[in-house]
Amino acid sequence: MGGPTIIVPKIKQATVKRDGINVLIVMDGRRVLEVSWDAALMLARAMTIQAKRIEEQVKALSIIDDQALLMRSGAPFGLTNNPALLDEAKKVAVSDPMLRKFVPGKGIGGPILGTPTIIRHRKK
Repeated sequence: MGGPTIIVPKIKQATVKRDGINVLIVMDGRRVLEVSWDAALMLARAMTIQAKRIEEQVKALSIIDDQALLMRSGAPFGLTNNPALLDEAKKVAVSDPMLRKFVPGKGIGGPILGTPTIIRHRKK
């Protein structure tokens, strides 16, 4: 990727400030990054997307278990759009003895509509 890489060693304090129309990231009293407000918004959006993808990886096992429960109960929505996690959840929903005992299968195999989302504004 084209730009400079910022390697941040272990830090004790990080703050986000503004300087005129720029956004600053200050770590342990040192300016680490200074970007325009619009670049800061793009960066924040991109970081949020990547953080959510990583969160899905880290929490994959609990997502699979929760999705299996939803599938077993016949809920028409899912917690993820990741096909690998949905396939694994389907296997758990069909084969997990505790789920089979306490939640009789209603809708296993039906389409999962994906993760519910809230749209705050329309895309241009």
